[in-house]
Amino acid sequence: MATTLISFVWNNKLGLPSLPPPGTFNGQTILVTGGSSGIGLAAAVQFIDLGAASVIITARNKSRGDAARQSIEAQTKTEGKGRVKVMELDMNTFAGTKSFADRVKAEVKSIDCVLLNAGLLNTEFVPSSEGWVEEIQVNVLSTALLALLLLPWLKIVGKGKAHLGFVTSGLLQDVDINGDFPKENVLAYFNKPENRPKPPPRDPMYPLSKLLEQYIANEIAKLALGPDGKPEVIVNTICPGMTVSNLARQYKTSLAASVAVGAFLRLIAKSTAGGARTYILAALTTPSEHGKFINHYLSEEEYKTRTVKNITGEEGRRMQAGVWAEAIAILGESVPEITKFVASTNA
Repeated sequence: MATTLISFVWNNKLGLPSLPPPGTFNGQTILVTGGSSGIGLAAAVQFIDLGAASVIITARNKSRGDAARQSIEAQTKTEGKGRVKVMELDMNTFAGTKSFADRVKAEVKSIDCVLLNAGLLNTEFVPSSEGWVEEIQVNVLSTALLALLLLPWLKIVGKGKAHLGFVTSGLLQDVDINGDFPKENVLAYFNKPENRPKPPPRDPMYPLSKLLEQYIANEIAKLALGPDGKPEVIVNTICPGMTVSNLARQYKTSLAASVAVGAFLRLIAKSTAGGARTYILAALTTPSEHGKFINHYLSEEEYKTRTVKNITGEEGRRMQAGVWAEAIAILGESVPEITKFVASTNA
């Protein structure tokens, strides 16, 4: 037991990937959703330190975004240089997500990397403005919508070199899609309070939402391929590992439990700066790494072996196809251009 814990702490907290040399991102423009706090903010700092000409972060409101911008500028000593830009993004609605995508395409002239980092974790059923439980709304549907709206634009302005990263989670490997798991209409099924997965040992809705996001990302990686089968946008999924961050700011539990969890995380989890290093690596992947799960604690073979039960195996592939079709149908009702884009790309 002690050896296992030591190994975990080493792999997760101490055995961090190295940062690339200074100037690696010279002249580049990077977009980080959810960059106003946590790992997203730490990644923004590192991109600036590594030479990025412009880092765009998103926040749900202007005051939060401005505070984050000031923090990033102070940490990187770039006050007054205009290298950090804030854009408001409300992923609780399809309209807010589309409005943001439209603004990005209108205002940003070139882009090198988009990191879809925004996400949330709840411990109870909380519906979004669209009527979807928030984990599905934000982590799955709005993330899919934003990626699909930006993908055609990324192909053009990125000139075949742009990166699109989805922040999923290694916890997705714990989700069992056999047994009582629904065989169809998965999003609709888990949108009912009575069907919310029950603990213990931890709330399972977050890992479930990240598995569903992984399915979406895998399908979008296919859409990113050109006629010659080569990626026109390099798509990856990313897991920074266990990190001390404020992702769980909406995590409602007892004070004693919160203190205990916080102390435990500080003991075994890496800092947000440590977690952000994996984001940096994801912005440097090559076309040969298109579609891969970027992390620092599992080899590619280990990842494939651990996810054969819910992603890479026959049932996982069937489930992915069903979730993708369901998501596109849902998004197409609110944003018809999504249906047209997917249909034309698959033609």
